[in-house]
Amino acid sequence: NFEITPPSFLARLLQQSAEILDIDRGGAFAHAGSMSSFFIRGIASAAALAGGTTALCASDKDKYFDPDALERGAKALREIQASPFAKRVFEQLKQEEATKLQELKVKEAEFQAATEQAAIQKEQVRWEEQRKAMQQDSQAKAQLAQYQDELARKRSEAEHEKQRQRNLEMIQMQEQSAKRAEEQKAQVAMQIEAERRATEKYRAEMEQKVQREKALAEAEGRAKERRANADLYRTELAQRLEEDRKRAIESINAVFSNVGEGVKDLLTDGTKMTAFVGGLTLLALGIYTSREATRVAGKAFETWFGTPKLVRETSRKPIVGGGRASVGKSLADVKRDFGDIVLQPKLQDHVRALAAVTSNTKKHGAPFRHMLFYGPPGTGKTMAAKRLARTSGLDYAILSGGDIAPLQGGAVTQLHETFDWAEKSRKGLLLFIDEADAFLGRRSGNMSEGLRGALNAMLFRTGDQSKDFCVVLATNRPSDLDPAVIDRMDEALEFGLPSEEERKKIIDIYFDKYIRGAASSVPSTTTEKVKNFFLGRKSQADEIRVNGISDDLIWKAAKQMEGFSGRELAKFMASVQAAVYGSHEAELTPAIFENVLKLKLAEHRQRVIFAAGPTD
Repeated sequence: NFEITPPSFLARLLQQSAEILDIDRGGAFAHAGSMSSFFIRGIASAAALAGGTTALCASDKDKYFDPDALERGAKALREIQASPFAKRVFEQLKQEEATKLQELKVKEAEFQAATEQAAIQKEQVRWEEQRKAMQQDSQAKAQLAQYQDELARKRSEAEHEKQRQRNLEMIQMQEQSAKRAEEQKAQVAMQIEAERRATEKYRAEMEQKVQREKALAEAEGRAKERRANADLYRTELAQRLEEDRKRAIESINAVFSNVGEGVKDLLTDGTKMTAFVGGLTLLALGIYTSREATRVAGKAFETWFGTPKLVRETSRKPIVGGGRASVGKSLADVKRDFGDIVLQPKLQDHVRALAAVTSNTKKHGAPFRHMLFYGPPGTGKTMAAKRLARTSGLDYAILSGGDIAPLQGGAVTQLHETFDWAEKSRKGLLLFIDEADAFLGRRSGNMSEGLRGALNAMLFRTGDQSKDFCVVLATNRPSDLDPAVIDRMDEALEFGLPSEEERKKIIDIYFDKYIRGAASSVPSTTTEKVKNFFLGRKSQADEIRVNGISDDLIWKAAKQMEGFSGRELAKFMASVQAAVYGSHEAELTPAIFENVLKLKLAEHRQRVIFAAGPTD
């Protein structure tokens, strides 16, 4: 009666029937329990052995159908149907199937919920993975952008470095080109100068030749004229001589006649003779007395009020006798006095201390100390000596050794006159002798008697310390001085070339003097004002406008001017002033400043070559 029989269902039905038969509690079916249970279990086992779901259709009955098992199952069913508990079995099976169906539905619902949850989780995972992918993509893009920026920055830095190197090379090439141009310009200027000199020499020679030929021609012409007119010249000369002879004879006759008459009167009159002799005697005595008195008074005036010939410059006022004596100063006062003088720090402190000591020395009546200043030219030796004298309250006098050396024997006398004059200063006198090595060199067999005498006079005057004067020697070559002269010096100070910072300060000082203060320099005396008026000069210079001159530019100039002395720096700023006044507008620009700087640097290099001497 079954077309499709699920073996698993049949097996389960038979198994449930067997269990019902085994657990019968009423005992009504107990007599057949063992047999039926065994039989049903056999049928269930047979059905179970069929395995799987079996489709009983006409085409595959022979392949899947097991008749023995079916017979046994049918038999078991008939027995179950005949049993009074068959209905209970089927109801229980039905309930179990319903329960199983509900369980399946619950499981299906759970499976659907789990499937939906899995789908949700899968969607969450997908979105999370997508978010992570987008985040990673964003991070990758950010890293890529950062990497590209880094590459761009490095590329820009590399380009800037290359550009800087190119600019540096360009600047070096420009400097080399400018240097070559300056050298070529100097060579061209030298060639032009040589050609100009040759031209002038040739012109002078030609002019001299023309003048000589002209003079010869004129002399020859005059000679020809005199030869042609010799008779006329001779007659004219004879007439002139005759007239001169007549005038001379008449004058002599007149003089002798008057003298003769006077002598005759004098000899005949005794009173006149006595008066004449007395007057002549008194006249001779007056002339002699006046001459001697004038000579003595002149010497006295020159000694007390005059200035010795060797003194080139002095602050001593000869008419008033030198003013008050010096007043002692503290080190702080001396620092203020030296505020505008730039020296090396240790040297400046030393000079300030010497100024304070010198000032207090005069105050306490103690003897002065002699000093030696040595170093390259233009390093401030003379300026420091002047300021030291002014700060210490002394007068100063400046001498040059170059003026003493040519005097030979006369140098001794003039040196003693100079020291005698110095001893008469009430304030005390600082005697500054520049280029001292010119006459105070080492004694040798080649030294002249005049220089030897001047050296001995100097050693004699400085052998003992004096309360009236102090001697300051300045030299560029201290090794050439005689050892005895060095031994007379109580202090020795070396003036070196300024450093970069000191050059900057010196340039600032002279910048204020020559540029910013150019218009403030006015004639100080009435004589200068009157002279400027009659000569048509301006009494005051035009003001200089400063445009674009920064502190960095001045620092740059100070750095480039290594080896420059203070005098060279002052001349540099004076040249800048001259270049500004030489332009159309009195305006200082960086271009003018740098042009003058280049010229001065070239001049300094040439001076260094000159100082080094000729090379083989």
